[in-house]
Amino acid sequence: LFALETEGTSSEKPPEQPREVPKRIRQARLFFISVTEDGRINMKGVIRPVEYVDAPLTATLEALLRGPTTAEVNQGLISLLSAQTRINSVYIKGTTAYIDFNEAFRFNSLGKEGMVAELKQVVYTATEFPTVENVQILVEGEISRYLGPEGVAIDKPLGRASFQ
Repeated sequence: LFALETEGTSSEKPPEQPREVPKRIRQARLFFISVTEDGRINMKGVIRPVEYVDAPLTATLEALLRGPTTAEVNQGLISLLSAQTRINSVYIKGTTAYIDFNEAFRFNSLGKEGMVAELKQVVYTATEFPTVENVQILVEGEISRYLGPEGVAIDKPLGRASFQ
């Protein structure tokens, strides 16, 4: 005997709609740069709400990459991270955050001082998280010995004390 299936009598349920994953908001401290009249580079932390689903550090770093808001720019803040810089991945092992950037992270038009400030922006922002003490910078999944031709060492995890 064969059962005939007729249209409209299927007992299949309609596909479930994906559930909306609730976003959370975290008040994050992002670090940008201010340049004094005599040319000194200073770090300036700003508090900003950052939305995330399950990766607050990644969302915070992505907010950092988007740069300062119009209001922050009007306060004289800039970012030394290239606009083409993207995050490939972020993970934490122990107290070290491993942040893998694309190749654009290597480029900074302001030389060694600009590269150090760029690294500080990332390290200071990441170490605002209580579980992160150090940051290991990766470029395209690899640990590089140096960042840029000026030779800023990035082959070991960097903490805030690395810049003292």
